[in-house]
Amino acid sequence: MQKNAESSQLHTLDSSSLQVSWQVRLDLRVLRYMAQSVHFRLLRSASAATFPSIEYIVERRKRTHRVIIYQQQENVLQARLLFVGFVSGRQPHVRPGIAQEIQRVDQLFISELTHNAGLLSYSSLELNPGQWYNLVLLSDLAAKTYFKESSTHRYAAYDLAMHYYAWIRLHNGIMPGGLESKNMLLQSTKYYTFPAIGQKPVMQELLYTRN
Repeated sequence: MQKNAESSQLHTLDSSSLQVSWQVRLDLRVLRYMAQSVHFRLLRSASAATFPSIEYIVERRKRTHRVIIYQQQENVLQARLLFVGFVSGRQPHVRPGIAQEIQRVDQLFISELTHNAGLLSYSSLELNPGQWYNLVLLSDLAAKTYFKESSTHRYAAYDLAMHYYAWIRLHNGIMPGGLESKNMLLQSTKYYTFPAIGQKPVMQELLYTRN
């Protein structure tokens, strides 16, 4: 989101304290579950498998979970990873044309991500109707920078988002022990709240410190 187009506030807190909001704790639980699904599919995938591989999983309560693995790398199971968690809620009244455009751009972006050499996986889970969790696992900062440089991603973030989302929580962090450790350490969370359809968001950022 463009800094000059937002109202923003910055807060710093200790991530081990009880001040961490319950929403963030819930988000981490869901994101860990999604990372475990990626781990399981990496372990069971054959070395000769074709990538990217896409699997649609029907979870409890008929929740849809799409897991896309872009590359098979056995060493990432214990290697340090970066993660981005994109959690969002849809506006209650979204124009059909906007919803269709969101889906089109999502499919286009999935295809473009094959060119990101440091991308391990991209998974999406609809926890409740209109509430999506997206988890991206990356090997390095260069892979993360790819998102900022993508014109498709910029179009979705700057042009479409304000017409579709009611709120977004954007988590950035690391998995220091890789997928096998299941440990996710948050570095920052950005909260975007859209006052109304078509209006630019108000943003708050939390930075997590560790002693």
